[in-house]
Amino acid sequence: MTLLKTLVWIGGILLVWGYFQLPSGSGDVASRQTLSVREEPDRIVLGWSGPVQEPMSERVAAALDRYKADRRNLVLILNSPGGSVEHGRKVVAAIRTRDRAIDTLVEKAGVCASMCVPIFLTGRERNADPEAYFMFHQVSLDRSAKENLKRKEFSDSERAAVSQMVKTLETAITDDFFHTDFDIRGVNPAWLAMMRRKIASGDVWMSGQDLVAEGSGVVDSLVRTPAR
Repeated sequence: MTLLKTLVWIGGILLVWGYFQLPSGSGDVASRQTLSVREEPDRIVLGWSGPVQEPMSERVAAALDRYKADRRNLVLILNSPGGSVEHGRKVVAAIRTRDRAIDTLVEKAGVCASMCVPIFLTGRERNADPEAYFMFHQVSLDRSAKENLKRKEFSDSERAAVSQMVKTLETAITDDFFHTDFDIRGVNPAWLAMMRRKIASGDVWMSGQDLVAEGSGVVDSLVRTPAR
C-alpha cells in the first residue's frame, strides 16, 4: 500500500464521528447499564448508571415520554464513565427535543466522566455533591478502529504518517467537541479554554467542589447527598 493510498484510506475512516469516543472501558456494555425510576410526591428521579452507549438514548427517551404529561420535576442522576461521542449526542438530543425541563445531579462518590459531562450540562439546574467527581479528556479513536489499523501492513514511514494523522484528527475533533458540546449556557469560556489546554497532558479529574470553586459554570449548585 502506497503512502498516499494509506492516508486516503485512514482519512476516510477517521472522519466518521462514530469511530471516535471518550473511552469507557471494555466488556459487555448492556450488562453494565441501568436506568432506574423512582417516583416521589414532588419529583420523578431517573438514575442512569453505566457507559454512554446504545441503548442509552432510547431508554432515556422512553422514560421522558412516559412522564411527558406529569408536571412533577424530573431529575436525572448520572453515574457514568463516558463512552461514545456519537451516542452521547443522541442522548443530549433526546433530552433537548422534548418540551420538558430536566435537572441533572451527580451524587456523592458518583462519577460523570468525559461524554457524560455534556449530558449533565443539559440540566436546567445542574447540581452535584461536593464529593462527586467529573473527568475531562481528549477524544480518541475507538478500540475497533485502532485494532483495524494494527492489522494493516504499513512501512515505518507509513506508520509515522498514520500516527501523525490520527493525532491531528483527534486534536481537531476534540476542539470541535469542546466547542459544540461544552460551550453552552453558563459554562465559563475562560475556564473552558484553560481545561482544553490542560487535557492535552492527560485526563483531568475534578470534584463538584473544585468546579464551583474555580467558577467553571459546569455545576450550578452543591448539594449534600448520601454516599452511593
